[in-house]
Amino acid sequence: MKRISQIKQELFNAVRVGWFLAYHHIRRSSKWTTVLIVFIMTLTLLNLVVVSGLLLGLITGSFEAFKESYSGEVIVTSAPQHDYIENSQNLISYLNNHPNVKATSVRYVAGAQLLGTLADLPGKDERPNKISIRLVGIDPTSEEALTGFSRFVVKGETLVEGEEGSILIGANMIKKYSSFADANIPGLDLLNDVDVGSRIKVTISTTGGTVIKKDFRIKGIVKSKVDEISTRAFITDKELKRLIPVNKEEVQEIAIKTDDLYAPILSNEIKFFMGSYSARIQTSGEAIPSFLRNIETTMGVLGNALSSFALVVASITIFIVVFINAVTKRKFIGIMKGIGVSPIAIEFSYIFQALFYGVVGSIVGLIITFGVLKPYFAAYPINFPFSDGILVATPESAGIRVVILLVVTLAAGYIPAKLIVRKNTLDAILGR
Repeated sequence: MKRISQIKQELFNAVRVGWFLAYHHIRRSSKWTTVLIVFIMTLTLLNLVVVSGLLLGLITGSFEAFKESYSGEVIVTSAPQHDYIENSQNLISYLNNHPNVKATSVRYVAGAQLLGTLADLPGKDERPNKISIRLVGIDPTSEEALTGFSRFVVKGETLVEGEEGSILIGANMIKKYSSFADANIPGLDLLNDVDVGSRIKVTISTTGGTVIKKDFRIKGIVKSKVDEISTRAFITDKELKRLIPVNKEEVQEIAIKTDDLYAPILSNEIKFFMGSYSARIQTSGEAIPSFLRNIETTMGVLGNALSSFALVVASITIFIVVFINAVTKRKFIGIMKGIGVSPIAIEFSYIFQALFYGVVGSIVGLIITFGVLKPYFAAYPINFPFSDGILVATPESAGIRVVILLVVTLAAGYIPAKLIVRKNTLDAILGR
C-alpha cells in the first residue's frame, strides 16, 4: 500500500514538473513557430470536420429539399397495388384536427399524356410531340402553406384557387428548359416547341378504359432539384377531380408538416388510425429512396478517408517539431536528468507541449467551423445540379474528431520525447 502511494506521489510530481517545463518552453519559443504549428492543427481539424461535412452535405441538402419541397415531415401515399389512399377523407379530417399538424397538402395524382400540339397526328416522318407524365391536382393555397410552391415557378405564374384550363409543367419535361435536353437518353421524350402561353392537349386513360381529353394553356414552368416537382404537371385539384370519372374523393398523396421530432410519433398515430385500411405511411427520411441512403454512406466513408490523410500529416508535423526540439536540447535534457529531474517529467513536458498545440488548434478550428463556415453554407449553399450543398457538422461529431486529433497529437509528442530521454545521461550531457 505504501508503495502504491509512493508511485502516485512520484507521478504527481512528474506531472507538475512536466507542466512547469512545458509552460516555460512555450513562453520562450518563437511566436511565429507556435502560430504556424497551431495553424497546421487548425487546418487539420477543419479537414477532419469540413471535408466530410461538405461531402455529406451534398446528399443531406437533397434530403432537406425533398422534405421542404415535396413530402413534408410525414407523407401518406397509396399502398403498392392500390390506386388511392383508402379512407382518405376521414384521414384528412383527422389530420386537419390534429393539434401537432401545422399544414397538410392533399394531392390527386393521375397518369396522363401531354401532346405539345392540339393536332393528334404528327407531320410526315416526325415523332409525336408527346410525353407521359404524372398529372397532379393541388390546392394552391394548401400547397403554398406546406412547400412554398410558387417559388418553383421559374417562368410564368403559379396556379390560383378555382382556376380552370391552366397547367404548370415541370422544366425537365420540356426540351427548352430540361437539364437533360442535350443528353441522348433512349426512351426519354421531351415536349418540343412549347412554352408559357402554348396550348397543349392532356389525355387521361383510366383503368376502366375511359379516355378523357382536355386542352390546357401552359401558365408556368416549375423547376426544382426535386424530381417530384420538375418531372410532373400540375393543375388545380378541383379540375382534376372533375376529369377523373371514378373515386373522385379518394386521394393519392397527403403531405404533412409537423415538428421533426414529432414526425415518427405522428407516423405511428396515423398507422393506428388507419387500421386495416391500405396506405403507405412514411416519415420524410423513410420516403427517401434507398440508393440515396447508400450514396450518403459512401460519401461519409470517402470523407473519413480523405480526412485521415490530414491526420497523418498533422501527426508527422508534431512528431518532427517535438523530435527536433528534443534533439537540439539533448544536452539540456541530460543536465536535467543529472540534477534529478525524472525522465517521466521530461516526457510529460513534451506531451503537454503537443497537447497545447492540439487543444488551441482545435478550439480555433471549432470556432471557424460553427461560427463562420456552417452559418455561411446555410445562407449560401453550394449550387450542385441535384442539391443545394450544405455543411453537415454537429457538436457530437466534431467532438469525436477533436478527441481523435488530440490522441494522435499526444502519441506524436510522446514517441520522439521517449526516444531522446532514454539516451544515456552522460552521453547527452557531452553531446555524444
